[in-house]
Amino acid sequence: MTEPAVSANQKRMDAIRSRAALAASDWGIMAGERGLTLTAAGDEGTETVSVILDDASIFNREFAIAAPEDLLWLLDQYTNLAEHYRRIVGQQERNRPRPKKYAAECGMKCNERDFLDFLFTCHGVDVSDKERVVSRIRTMLRITSRAELDTDDAAAGRWRQLVADFENWRKSR
Repeated sequence: MTEPAVSANQKRMDAIRSRAALAASDWGIMAGERGLTLTAAGDEGTETVSVILDDASIFNREFAIAAPEDLLWLLDQYTNLAEHYRRIVGQQERNRPRPKKYAAECGMKCNERDFLDFLFTCHGVDVSDKERVVSRIRTMLRITSRAELDTDDAAAGRWRQLVADFENWRKSR
């Protein structure tokens, strides 16, 4: 099975995650001569990453100061949301009603003694030979193959009606 192509957005997200994983995890801020100094501490010590000058607006300073922590928080939130989404989609897939296998049901019913009695009694079907039963069922349902019961809604409806008639006949005996 071929994997779907990776979207441009996914490539960008992967690049952001890679940069975040390689960057220091301990960020700080300290006052300096010309403004605020944004620092990062890692295994190799603390380094100056950026100087935020005093003449920058308070809003831009706060944005720059909070950017590393905000980015890591957003990545965590995105990961949690994606996992939650995958769980919901998986649950919906598991709970989705599966299509009825009418062709298989028809094959099994044609081997049941009660169903054969119903076909003989109510529809005059010669049940002495399995091929005759199969041929007559196809004629009654206006199909050329039982497989059509799984692909043709009208044929499936005719089959469901025949089964309902059988169930009513069986209850009335």
